[in-house]
Amino acid sequence: MAEVSNRSNYLRCLMEQFVVSARKYRPATFDTVVGQEAVTSTLMNAIRSGHLAHAFLFTGPRGVGKTTCARILARTINCEALGDDLTACGTCAPCKTFEEGHSLNIFELDAASNNSVDDIRNLIQQVTIAPQVGTKKVYIIDEVHMLSQAAFNAFLKTLEEPPSYAIFILATTEKHKVLPTILSRCQVFDFRRIQLSDIVRHLAKIAKAEGIEAEQQALHVIAQKADGGLRDALSIFDQLVSFSGNHLSYQDVVQNLNVLDHEHYFRVTDSLISGDVAAALVEFNAILQQGFDGHLFVTGLARHLRDLLVSQDPRTLPLLEVSEDLTQRYGEQARQASRDLLTNGLDRLAQCDAQYKLSKEPRLLVELALIQLCRSGNPQSEAQAASTSSGEEKKKPEPVVAPARQPIASQAAPVAPLPQRPSPTPTAPEPAEVASAAMPKRRLPGQVSITLADAAVTAAPVSKPALETDTEGTMPQSTKEVNPALLLRLWNEYALRQKEKGRSSLHATLVGREPAVIGPGRIGFSIVNEVQENYMRAEKPELLGFLRRELGDPGLELEVVKEEAKVQPRYSKLDRFKLMAGTNPALITLQREIELDLG
Repeated sequence: MAEVSNRSNYLRCLMEQFVVSARKYRPATFDTVVGQEAVTSTLMNAIRSGHLAHAFLFTGPRGVGKTTCARILARTINCEALGDDLTACGTCAPCKTFEEGHSLNIFELDAASNNSVDDIRNLIQQVTIAPQVGTKKVYIIDEVHMLSQAAFNAFLKTLEEPPSYAIFILATTEKHKVLPTILSRCQVFDFRRIQLSDIVRHLAKIAKAEGIEAEQQALHVIAQKADGGLRDALSIFDQLVSFSGNHLSYQDVVQNLNVLDHEHYFRVTDSLISGDVAAALVEFNAILQQGFDGHLFVTGLARHLRDLLVSQDPRTLPLLEVSEDLTQRYGEQARQASRDLLTNGLDRLAQCDAQYKLSKEPRLLVELALIQLCRSGNPQSEAQAASTSSGEEKKKPEPVVAPARQPIASQAAPVAPLPQRPSPTPTAPEPAEVASAAMPKRRLPGQVSITLADAAVTAAPVSKPALETDTEGTMPQSTKEVNPALLLRLWNEYALRQKEKGRSSLHATLVGREPAVIGPGRIGFSIVNEVQENYMRAEKPELLGFLRRELGDPGLELEVVKEEAKVQPRYSKLDRFKLMAGTNPALITLQREIELDLG
């Protein structure tokens, strides 16, 4: 029991002694502030020259050093033995009271919980009291955007003309919520997000001070997860050290932060480059089985393609924010990937990202994007697929034209020569012209006409008649079934495009009625007047081409049918009276009494 008690006391002491890295390694001088050189250099020059404003506003994202710089500024201007490098001595009375946490010259106010007019009035009363130790009284108001409208208005006069010894430092993450009248009375300092390289260097320095072996890639992942906030990076660092101990590996970081390993993205990109659809889908399925969200994969793959794109040009290489170990791998894969694949991939993944939350089948949405990227990544397979799909479209039956003014020979029996006929014209018409004149001008695709040279030729026995392909029917007749739902979606999509082009009348014609499937490879559309008929006559080639491409049916046909307008019958006075009398028989009695003539 004594051993258990001693062990518990030891663990309790360790917990009491532990201080999180964000507090333990909080900067105490301007030189140790990470990633805010522009702000710190301006404040140091103002202190040296004595041009210190009476009100400051520090704005920027969370965890970038706003409150830290405010505390450093307050401590520096109150130090009684300030060095040439603007470092507080730490031995004078103001410095000691600040370190002990009960300074009489530095006051911190949380505006999130003290946002009323009464709180500001109490602050104004405190400002009127001169400092007892030191020369300046500094008021740090954090989250100042949380003050109410009345509190802001009550604070205006004091902020504009404070006592000579009072300095106000306001800090906020939402500058747009601060009144313009407050902004105009302050010097505004915009704190930027800390760069990835600065966070990595700072984490490496802390790891070395704590005796922790940390891999460079692991620190890079932590910095990326922090999204420019150093405090977030230090919190993540402490959490991972608690899990892995004194050795922080890349795999531990990936496992605990729910981050996809970059190896997945390299393998998926290799599949896109080679056009291997199956490999890309299998890799995506493996990612889902590991418990990762498909949306996370989409955003991660988009970032990976972006990094490959910036790796292709030496001028954009500084934009690549990865570890040195990965830089070479990105360069090798960037040389294999085409620029069109990367740009098309970024565009397609951006669309997938926007549609993911609204889609009822998000997995299918991602898989479709991968299939499209695989096709664009392998031009040879894409060209082969295109040639296969359009092979029937380009293929035309070769016409067998009978020689002009020559008898058509047959293997079974010879044919008598054509008899001479008198003609008013110098030359007789060709047999093809006679046949085309006898046939209708418009024929269905694939329809053929039998060319007859003469009545004598028709009477002669022939084994194989010569066929002439219809010049207007260039597409083979389709036997493919049309999906009505897909047809309606494509029809409305085409109509919407016409509306965006400013063709509202054509859009109204197309959406006025729905197209109907009237047979294999045949769709019909009804119109009711000549205006719609003119629109459809002019638009039919382009519309039909669009539907053939999207439906993958080069032989698709569109039939436009004009319906006869139904004329409503006109009712006579007697008819209207009978209708009214059917609901109210008393009208008949009235008609008889007044002898009303309804003829």
